[in-house]
Amino acid sequence: MNYTVITFSHEEHHIRQFLELPKHLYSRKERVQNPAEELAILKGTHVLSHYFQVYPFLVIDENETAVSRAVLTIYPEDTNACLGFFESEETEEAVCLLFQEAEQLAKAHGCTQITGPIDASFWIRYRFKTNHFEHSYTGEPYNKDYYLKLWLSAGYQIAEYYCSNHYTSIDPAHQNPQFSARLLAKQAEGYVIKSPSADSFDRTLHEVYGLLIELYRHFPAYRHITEKEFTSMYGYLKLLIRYPMVKMAYLQKQPVGFFISIPDYGNTVYDAHSLSDFLRILRVRLRPRSYVMLYMGVAPAHRGLGKAMAEVIKEELKKTGVPSVGALIRQGNVNKDYFQELIDYEFEYVLLDKHLV
Repeated sequence: MNYTVITFSHEEHHIRQFLELPKHLYSRKERVQNPAEELAILKGTHVLSHYFQVYPFLVIDENETAVSRAVLTIYPEDTNACLGFFESEETEEAVCLLFQEAEQLAKAHGCTQITGPIDASFWIRYRFKTNHFEHSYTGEPYNKDYYLKLWLSAGYQIAEYYCSNHYTSIDPAHQNPQFSARLLAKQAEGYVIKSPSADSFDRTLHEVYGLLIELYRHFPAYRHITEKEFTSMYGYLKLLIRYPMVKMAYLQKQPVGFFISIPDYGNTVYDAHSLSDFLRILRVRLRPRSYVMLYMGVAPAHRGLGKAMAEVIKEELKKTGVPSVGALIRQGNVNKDYFQELIDYEFEYVLLDKHLV
């Protein structure tokens, strides 16, 4: 089979091929594509587009059928390029051509390294899933099981590991003395842990932004965004969260920690347009069968607060009687080991890079 690499900008035919490739690779149940977001990236209209320049690639076969795709993202004055929005048939020859073209372009822009998969930004989506493809949940990166092999074959190396803990439903009698004692101690020190409300959501999002941009700034591929951009991207959470499963921690009325969970909506939320999609989301929100604990953070000066917040969330989960996922924990983070006795299996993820010579 002969393959050709195409770079494009606003050609509608190639944009359509780019957007439709995942539909040929995944079943509807598996697909986590957000076509509207991808289109905004390709056309430069995404809220974060002003930070970077994107270079989309397609690999087509001799029948002009798209078999691989990716987007190279270049940030001004940054020698580390990002490669993301990667999807491909299991065709090493086509993927090799794509990588060669992307690497040549990255070097032409003065880049010395490519990191991926990163869909243009830390704030959009990054990482590959590497196990338990039979299970998925809202918010995780999902991909074909052979993607890691294709990247490793092209000379990329694993740079970071992540995991998600799957927790069983919690027996009403369950107790963990270490965590319950930590909660009592923090409450005695004056910490207040409580849920926001619909009326206070906007203020809570502002508080989370103030904490998160400092806590995540040392993460791989992190780049600063403004509060307006953050709220524009994450305001949708107001439609998805159930407030008892969101917690904010305060000391002397100052926000010092957050814990954000949502019901597991599967992949319904990624491309919801029809009335039936929204009704399905509403049904899940009213009666979740499981939860995804998406984001957690504690200001550095308040060590030990994380266990106290986890204890509060555990008590909420105990009331629901449903399982949960502690999502996308970077290797080395202490919360990876929270409530080990409740973990029945772990999802694993990786981030890769390649030094260009």
